[in-house]
Amino acid sequence: MRPDGYWLGLVGGVIVLLLSLELVRRRQVRGRLALAWVVLGAAAVVLALFPELLGDLSAAVNVQVPLNLVLFSGVLFLLVVSMQLASEVGRLESRTRRLAEEVALLRAHLPAAGGSPAADPSTPAAADTAGAARPTTPRAS
Repeated sequence: MRPDGYWLGLVGGVIVLLLSLELVRRRQVRGRLALAWVVLGAAAVVLALFPELLGDLSAAVNVQVPLNLVLFSGVLFLLVVSMQLASEVGRLESRTRRLAEEVALLRAHLPAAGGSPAADPSTPAAADTAGAARPTTPRAS
């Protein structure tokens, strides 16, 4: 590989490392993902500074072309990140649903803004006020 390629790898690794550290500092990325991105950036910097390590590592795992090991590792990394994000989305969806149910229950038990009791469809007063608020109009056939 030409020396230009090593510089490109080094600059890319430093950018990923600095960007991930800045996002962690601003608390925009937390937890396992933050650690994964910092490790990825550090590994890119190390492999750019010592490219023979990639050749030795690929020989150790019996991969013919060292770049194939990099690409395979990248795919695995993205798969793990995708699975982590999918898990987080599922957890947040259930949390949002639970919070929406709790808000609905709280609104049902709180008095309305005008000081009258909460609109409970089972009480006749609530049914009368609900019907009075929405007058019915005959439909044209």
